[in-house]
Amino acid sequence: MKVANFMLYLACMVSLSATAQEATFSKRFSFGFPASIFSSVVVVDTNYYITGVIADSIPPNKKGNIFVQFNRSGEAQSVKTLRSATKTYEIWRGNMLQCLDENFLACGLTFEQGNAKSLLIKYSPQGDTLFTREYPNFFNDTLYTRAEDIALSNEGGFIMATQNRKEAAVNHNEFGVLKLDSLGNVQWHRVYGSPNYSDNARSVLAVGDRYLVGGNYNDGHISREDITFRTQVISLDADGELEWRYLSPTGELQIGANDMVATPDGGILVVSGSGVEVPAGPGFGQLRWHNYAYKLDSSRQVEWGVVVRDSLPAIMGNNHLSAGILVNNGYAMAGNLIARTPENWFFSGVLAKVSFNGELLWKRYYQHIPEEGPRHYIYDLAQASDGSFILVGEVWEPGTTPSQQGWLLKVDEYGCLVPGCEVVQSAEDSKSPADLPQLLLYPNPVSEELQVYFSAPAGDEYHFRILDTQGREWRRFSTRLSEVTLLVEVGELPGGVYYLQCLREGKVVRVEGFVKR
Repeated sequence: MKVANFMLYLACMVSLSATAQEATFSKRFSFGFPASIFSSVVVVDTNYYITGVIADSIPPNKKGNIFVQFNRSGEAQSVKTLRSATKTYEIWRGNMLQCLDENFLACGLTFEQGNAKSLLIKYSPQGDTLFTREYPNFFNDTLYTRAEDIALSNEGGFIMATQNRKEAAVNHNEFGVLKLDSLGNVQWHRVYGSPNYSDNARSVLAVGDRYLVGGNYNDGHISREDITFRTQVISLDADGELEWRYLSPTGELQIGANDMVATPDGGILVVSGSGVEVPAGPGFGQLRWHNYAYKLDSSRQVEWGVVVRDSLPAIMGNNHLSAGILVNNGYAMAGNLIARTPENWFFSGVLAKVSFNGELLWKRYYQHIPEEGPRHYIYDLAQASDGSFILVGEVWEPGTTPSQQGWLLKVDEYGCLVPGCEVVQSAEDSKSPADLPQLLLYPNPVSEELQVYFSAPAGDEYHFRILDTQGREWRRFSTRLSEVTLLVEVGELPGGVYYLQCLREGKVVRVEGFVKR
């Protein structure tokens, strides 16, 4: 490219970036704590309300709760914490909801002197703690109880799903369900379990006067191979009496109902993971998962299922979808990709959209590229009024301080962190491999983090390097993902013009330029 044309290109990019700067973002926050995790998000008007977990810097590093109000640009407007020297306050799952009185509610667990209880916190929109409620072990022989999810009931109260540990030696768990009034007082409580299997609650839905509790049913606490892992959903009437029980088919490995979405036709979208068991030693198997979701119709028959995966083999147990929502023309689902090649580990956040008929419309991966291999986790998502998606989770970078940071992303209605990624021809649709790989860079000019949207044929490893105009190399990184947004830290680069080269088998196959402010 001639210098004059290149500078004209950069000038155009500056103009485009100036008008779209607030459209999308990826930001990390520690708020002065050595560990911060965003677990749950609710979008109201132009604000994003987020809660999660923080760790104190003073030993024994007690875990506390954090509540943050962000504006639509991802700037923190208020930050409130709930901490104690004697107990923890931990909200680990994406269960925060807005109450009828416009305040917020989230549930989790609290530890005090080795005793774990289910926890309920109610916040004002400014993050002030209106009340906390702790729920002890209501059930016989229960060692501890942990709240997993909560939903509004049709009477203005709440229904809470808990996981109850029966036997510490074998991790035998049971579903627990608490019916609460608007102040968090217990109206009734029930337990549902199997004598030879572990029942792990994960999600709850209130549909009219019926309550659906989802999770998994497994014998992983006693089996070391030929492990059973099935999705389980139970339906309860208004008094907590069991109406029906759904179990996914025998012989299929499913991580369970991590989340459930009521579908417009009276069915259920189950947000889960589909697994395989691989030998891990004599008499020992290991379960590995891919992101998976499926639709149950109103008769609890599987209508369709979709696997959201890349070209790499599954490697870890937390490689599954974590949250789902109903959106225009379908469903959006978020979670995590954890995969491994001989050279690298890949920890990426995942967002996908599926049509009402089960067609995978698109999938997006988001991955930071710092000096050390980071781990990315997305725990919850919501949709704003403009169609954009708000995702929350964490980025964990071993060897850095702080090592765990809350992660907040805003992507457009197509899941694009880099605007325009939806018009890039995918590798699957391309008839001309010469046109691939493709690169989009944003923002340009850039100050701290360059977002690189990359699309290429699956199966190859691609290397990247950043060069200045003198040909000096400043950064090098790689990926085996065929479609991914790479988040590249460039804050240490001196101001000037740079080139991002993409190489396959040592040959440069694509070059794009950018300006570092």
